[in-house]
Amino acid sequence: MSPRLSVVLLALTLAACGSSDPEGPGPTPDSGTVDAGTGDAGVPDAGEPDAGIVDAGTDAGTLDAGEPDAGPVDAGRIPIPNALSGLGLFTGSPADGGLIPVEGNVPYTLSTPLFSDYAVKSRTLYIPPGKTAHYEPVAALDLPVGTFITKTFAFPADLRNPDQDVRLIETRVLVRQPTGWEAWPYVWNPAQTEADMATGGRSRDVTFIDLDGKTRSFKYPVPSKNQCQQCHHLVDDMGTQVMHPIGVKARYLHRTNTYGGVERDQLEYLASLGKLDGLPAQADLPKAPDAFDPQSANLDTRARTYLDINCAHCHNPKGTAGITSQLFLNFDSASLFNLGECKRPGSAGSGVGGEFDIVPGNHAESILWYRLHTVEDGKMMPQIGRTIRHEEGSQLIADWIDSMPAKSCK
Repeated sequence: MSPRLSVVLLALTLAACGSSDPEGPGPTPDSGTVDAGTGDAGVPDAGEPDAGIVDAGTDAGTLDAGEPDAGPVDAGRIPIPNALSGLGLFTGSPADGGLIPVEGNVPYTLSTPLFSDYAVKSRTLYIPPGKTAHYEPVAALDLPVGTFITKTFAFPADLRNPDQDVRLIETRVLVRQPTGWEAWPYVWNPAQTEADMATGGRSRDVTFIDLDGKTRSFKYPVPSKNQCQQCHHLVDDMGTQVMHPIGVKARYLHRTNTYGGVERDQLEYLASLGKLDGLPAQADLPKAPDAFDPQSANLDTRARTYLDINCAHCHNPKGTAGITSQLFLNFDSASLFNLGECKRPGSAGSGVGGEFDIVPGNHAESILWYRLHTVEDGKMMPQIGRTIRHEEGSQLIADWIDSMPAKSCK
């Protein structure tokens, strides 16, 4: 994948990179449009989970039928408005030249991002004035109540010219409430003037030209609020599913970004703002490589990094899929068996590419590769968040499995 893809939204966001004053105005939510849900960080809204059926994509971003429920509001709860602009995290819009983070809403990038149908993404982190995040060496940063994490998904008309004719599709917002994390999806209207809440999900027709000059067209699914929870849940010590952020881990943030025209390490920049404490010395910081840069690390490390960011939020010892399948794809998983070597799948069933998750030396008979490579419903992984194949990711995992010393699993 071209490195230019990681900066496609510079024109939309980085105009504010030099003005990330933590004492800036920050979010000013609309206090009149609260979706209180249940107030529990790990329990879906009342009613049955969204079945994955979305509208035909013809609306202009209007809300699903029905208003956010008006359940009891927790003490200190941050109200969530129906329009993204109501959060006060950005100024402007793509229609008038840019979606600009307000002061204190800090843009960041990941060394290896999660794949989402070749969408290009811009990310921001807002930690409220007077509060500080705490460094964690492996897990996501310990972020305080009032934190907002945003991720905006967009498609340029041509991936070979990623900064031209860019269309924003959705902005996902994670907010740390007093009761825990919540996810809120917002969908951009055709005029690109506003993104409106879409708790039931959406579907958008997307067409773009890929890096090989091939035209790709498909329906891009915006996940519902309940579907967001599928990827962001971990099981705590009490056996309760609790929502967590995925990407804001030190190993993915330990890289440079441009702030005020100066290259700064992102973790050190947050610390300089007084927004992150406990940061160890530079030499002791964990660092994940760019999975697609052969110069950044060896093949094993790059493949494990790709699996970590794309799969391990579910396939880990505290993830529901990991607990069920015993397939642990987190970067620090030390057991070759739990990594999938000669392991029969826990729940994959038949017709998914083989008998074992990984057959060393033979990617074509490895279920892990097959599920990353296929685009068949019910067989591809991840189950949500991907509609088309990640060609580069599929090839990386194929090369990794083929590089293993050949071994018969039977």
